[in-house]
Amino acid sequence: MASPLPSGFPARRNSRLDVFLRRHLPPEVYDAVRAYEPCIVVSSSENHILKYVVLSDRLVYLTENPPKSIRRVVALRDVVAIDLIDDYPEFLSSPDREISQHIRIIYSSTVLKKQCKKSNGVRKFQFPFHHTKANNKKVKEEKNGLAFWRSKEPRSLNESPLRSEEKIKHFSQLKSELFLKDNSLRRILSLLTELKVAAQKNFILKRLFWKTSDLFYFLVNKLHEYLPESRDKNALQNQSQRVDELVACIEIIQTLVLMFRETETESSRLNTLAAKKGALFNLLVILISEPQIPKSCPVFDIQLVADSTLVRMSFDAELQKLILEYTNTATALLYEILLVFQQGNLGLGSTKFAISWMMSFLQSCPPIITFVASIVKQVVRGLSASFQLLSPCQAVLLYQQFYILKSCLRHSRTLAEYIRNNYREEFRYFIHMPALQKKLPLCYPITQPTTQLFHEVLKLVE
Repeated sequence: MASPLPSGFPARRNSRLDVFLRRHLPPEVYDAVRAYEPCIVVSSSENHILKYVVLSDRLVYLTENPPKSIRRVVALRDVVAIDLIDDYPEFLSSPDREISQHIRIIYSSTVLKKQCKKSNGVRKFQFPFHHTKANNKKVKEEKNGLAFWRSKEPRSLNESPLRSEEKIKHFSQLKSELFLKDNSLRRILSLLTELKVAAQKNFILKRLFWKTSDLFYFLVNKLHEYLPESRDKNALQNQSQRVDELVACIEIIQTLVLMFRETETESSRLNTLAAKKGALFNLLVILISEPQIPKSCPVFDIQLVADSTLVRMSFDAELQKLILEYTNTATALLYEILLVFQQGNLGLGSTKFAISWMMSFLQSCPPIITFVASIVKQVVRGLSASFQLLSPCQAVLLYQQFYILKSCLRHSRTLAEYIRNNYREEFRYFIHMPALQKKLPLCYPITQPTTQLFHEVLKLVE
């Protein structure tokens, strides 16, 4: 395996390939391209041909070097499993074989069958991430699919200045409006919703978010203003105001989740996170801390008591609902940040980020015990509830919860001991494989990786 890269993924560009992609792909497809890199292809019709693999938000493409045509190879929605396997390409020398990683992607070709009139079936991609000293890697095509051996350095795509000009202007306008000092919470909420919707449609906005790091710091500071308790003392007694604050905080965290997702190849993301570690520390503490909610004020008039009780019950119910939504959203963002640090462990990110470092920091924070306890309780509640199947969103949340538990069990002795000592009975009677199988439909793509992750968690608890 290669040594960790000093500053995350390098933003190398191939101007000739970039121009080709811009000319031959529709604008919306070009803007959605995440990365590309060279590989050597071996198939029934090609023998040791240098080509480029191009990754978009929906498909994987192949094109020649120099590029002449481009063809779709795999639809990402057809991916059914991704495995890290102990296998090395034969064409590499002995030292290179020992330090390579091999990732296999298994997929069915239903989408490409419709789009490209290819036969249906299950195929395999194999991607060993290899040492950076080997400049050219290999792709071979077999009866069961394709095998890729590739460099460890994805090439970030250069943006098209003309096509992206309008989106850059839109992003700058949203950012400048968010930075206005007299913004109300509702105005901030409206602007964040607009930014989130735009970023879901246009990947370039995610790139701009990390390249202009001030917006990340602004959002973290805004969270710190309201969490775990509000700086505005009126909110300590005003339930309505606290509801508005929690709604805005949830929107901020959802925006951050979106900006983290699918931006692994953006070197500016790691640069932003590393530039001000204090902001990252604050964010982690915020995510594991339970939001404070106001206590009800005493009322002495009988009629007012009756009326205020109904209002209070309504606000209490809404606040409790928001607390649950906040916890689930915070879980999703903590999961994304864990992936950043996991990349550091794999040598795919900066040496400044390692999962052991993150878990060491978290275990030193008092709120982490309550947070871990809440995750275990949510898992128990989800698996021991009625026989109703989990929705897709609930299944994704369950995977994220298991991933966090696995990180605690594997990388923190303190948290591992806490989980084993306090929740062994829950894992024996409620969190077990039959319960999981009843709740997760086999048709969900996430079911197989969740089951595998569940096995790992159970083994670590033993």
